[in-house]
Amino acid sequence: MWRYALSLVVLLGLPVIGCSDTLQFTVDPANIGTVYQGGNVDLTSSGLNGTVLSGQALSLDLVLSNDLLARLFLTDPSTFGVDLIIDTNAATDPGFAGATTGYLLDPNSDQLGATQVAGRADATDGSFTVGLESFTSADFGATGVVDISGAEFDTSLPSTGYTITGATLRFSLNSNANGVEFGTVQQLPEGASILTLTLEAVLGLAMGVRLGVLKSHRL
Repeated sequence: MWRYALSLVVLLGLPVIGCSDTLQFTVDPANIGTVYQGGNVDLTSSGLNGTVLSGQALSLDLVLSNDLLARLFLTDPSTFGVDLIIDTNAATDPGFAGATTGYLLDPNSDQLGATQVAGRADATDGSFTVGLESFTSADFGATGVVDISGAEFDTSLPSTGYTITGATLRFSLNSNANGVEFGTVQQLPEGASILTLTLEAVLGLAMGVRLGVLKSHRL
């Protein structure tokens, strides 16, 4: 079973222009180098627990700790997404986040690709979500393989007075043709190895083969 620890440091006042609060995600070393394909990869946090929803503006950098990267294998990028899901103590819809934009971060934590207007939702289970869902093959090149250090969201919390009880960072793969692997620059395969893994993903999809992973896995 995959286990992820999330260390989250966040300041809940109005952000200083040009500065971002940083959320660091630590991957269990036992799971580095494993390609996860299909379904969702969820990383959870209690770091925002106890925060009251009062309209705070947040600029959030979601990054992997220890110089780790997430290598994306995206044969079908139109089905890929990166979501931030916030759980609250509301027994009903907790309200929508404010207008939100975001983008992926490259290995140097610089912007990768265009800024997107993030999707927003809330649900009767007391959660609300912001997500980057508008990706195309143009964002990831001919191979569909790209390394990211995380993502950035510029958002604001609802003003409904409920309290945060948990947070989830979700990689929505949504197809066995899409995958993600964690590792440092030295640990991730290069060149021909990338092409081999990409071809394996395509062949696996065509043959209906699940390459040793579950359709959906909450970490």
